[in-house]
Amino acid sequence: MPTNSTVVANKKFSSEEELLLQDFSRNVSTKSSALFYGNAFIVSAIPIWLYWRIHMIELYSSIPLFIVVTLISTYLVAMAYRNTKFVLKHKIAVKREQAVTQDMQKKLAEDKKMSKKEKDERTLWKKNEVADYEATTFSIFYNNALFLAIVIVASFYVLRSFQPSFNYMLSVGSGAGLLALFSTGTK
Repeated sequence: MPTNSTVVANKKFSSEEELLLQDFSRNVSTKSSALFYGNAFIVSAIPIWLYWRIHMIELYSSIPLFIVVTLISTYLVAMAYRNTKFVLKHKIAVKREQAVTQDMQKKLAEDKKMSKKEKDERTLWKKNEVADYEATTFSIFYNNALFLAIVIVASFYVLRSFQPSFNYMLSVGSGAGLLALFSTGTK
């Protein structure tokens, strides 16, 4: 007698079901991933200027430290972007559902050749597109602001008595780590 897991493993999803699963999965598209890593790299590199110009760290002798900390921070910040986007996407889709549906019904009302099912599919696709865009942009904005706030507070208040190189490692590292940690618990 087959178990539930073998029945589920043998069942093939329709293209519509696969599209829905893809829209609400934790995986992000290559375009979003590139956007996340590009933004994460930029925001992770900003503290280098702070420590070079304000904390007076020697730029050339600290390049290895800057590279390692920036790369680790980039990965953690990008992970926070993904986690926050995943949590926000469904919430935004629910909030924007009525407005997007009304807008799409107005646009598609003139096309008499299109079936109701196709109109509904296009409306669903548009809802997912709007939710994805808004979740992506808000995730980047929110996480950038939180990361930079943590770095500034840690740098100038919490860790001000440390040597600049340790201050840099701890403030940027803890900022990125806390951001990644906070993003996993967002509800």
